[in-house]
Amino acid sequence: MKIKLQIPDLSILLAIASTTLYVVFRNLGREAGSFTFLWSPITLLFITYKRHSVFSKAPMGILLLYGIMMVGILQYTLWKYMDDWNRPRILLEFYYLVIMTAILGYYRSKGDFKMLAFLSKLTFIFIIISLITTNIALSIDNNLVRQSAASGEFTAVQRRIYKLTGAMGYSYAQAVVCLIPIIIYHIKNKKRMVFAPKILVSVLLLLLFTQTRTQVFANILVTVAITTLAIIGSKKRWVSFITISFFAILLTVIPNSFYAKTLSSLSNYFDQNSEMYYKLNDFAVFVENPDIDPSTGAGARAERYPLLYNALINSPVLGNTSYRSHLNIESGAHLYWMNRLALWGIPGFLFFIFMLYKIYRSISSLFDANYSFYYFLSVMAFVFLGLIKAIGGSEPWLILIVVIPGLYFLPLLEESKKDMAIHKNSIIK
Repeated sequence: MKIKLQIPDLSILLAIASTTLYVVFRNLGREAGSFTFLWSPITLLFITYKRHSVFSKAPMGILLLYGIMMVGILQYTLWKYMDDWNRPRILLEFYYLVIMTAILGYYRSKGDFKMLAFLSKLTFIFIIISLITTNIALSIDNNLVRQSAASGEFTAVQRRIYKLTGAMGYSYAQAVVCLIPIIIYHIKNKKRMVFAPKILVSVLLLLLFTQTRTQVFANILVTVAITTLAIIGSKKRWVSFITISFFAILLTVIPNSFYAKTLSSLSNYFDQNSEMYYKLNDFAVFVENPDIDPSTGAGARAERYPLLYNALINSPVLGNTSYRSHLNIESGAHLYWMNRLALWGIPGFLFFIFMLYKIYRSISSLFDANYSFYYFLSVMAFVFLGLIKAIGGSEPWLILIVVIPGLYFLPLLEESKKDMAIHKNSIIK
């Protein structure tokens, strides 16, 4: 049985491709290549026309309530002192959440997990292509991915490289970290994930290599942590819990000086003028003397936590943006979770977490216990990143809400091939 793409499927494929296959869509221009302003609205229109019931089912109902109340009404009434950096990003994030949840809900309501698997398979190939083109771009300019967080400050040459190669942006590089546990799951369980497990090892190494070359230190820290957790994980949850707990205890009893020396030694593998050389040595100093002050880059970033905490304490219920605060917490926007807590206050933040939890529970209910554990690790990668960096863009939500669930159903595509082979044999006989 062949996969037949209907018009809604085609629009969803183009939407997904427009935010993962940038080597094509970035070169189509802002109009024809836009995920946010072209392909996503088209996709939402088709889903609404074909399956409008998607928008009344869980977890979409909670998500829309969050959007109406917190992103809509409260954002412009209670939180009217929201700064111009956070307001549009919170709106865009809600938009991306609606799109991805609608796509998953569309196939879930149809029971068409085979098509979801097919689209995720293509997306995985798009991601591999983007990893390759990103390395080409980084061979020309090794700061390109780091600087993409402020792409408006690109030089003319950087902008051209970024466009022609379709290199991963800052959020895309964050998103693929969440894919690591799922790749490791397929390798450890000797399961085919688009490619055979032996090839998946090469894909994983390419991903890890690319993360190192991007020189985004937060991504590398989380990559190391989540890769380790995924490797030591077990099919049995209690074994995973005990093993991970043992390693956590072991890590806490090792002296800080050991980590500092290790980080300094690792820095010698990088060019002395590179960002990675600076970051590793800077972090080594911070680890050995963990002072929250601007004397080190890591210390300066850690200083944002007390800043945001003070903002929260001043207005724990209504949030820092509910009044004209004397505190300037703009630098705190680089800490995703703590920033939201300070902006909204405890009740608003808890509703935000509740909404995300409902999405997570809805998705994880699709999986068996083993896959569910590795999906949990993928979500934890997102959580860890949010503890130390800002998170933005459509790519993390695409990976967590659409792609990883779709990859779980890849065996359905293999079953189709087997059915075709059986059918052909019966005809021959």
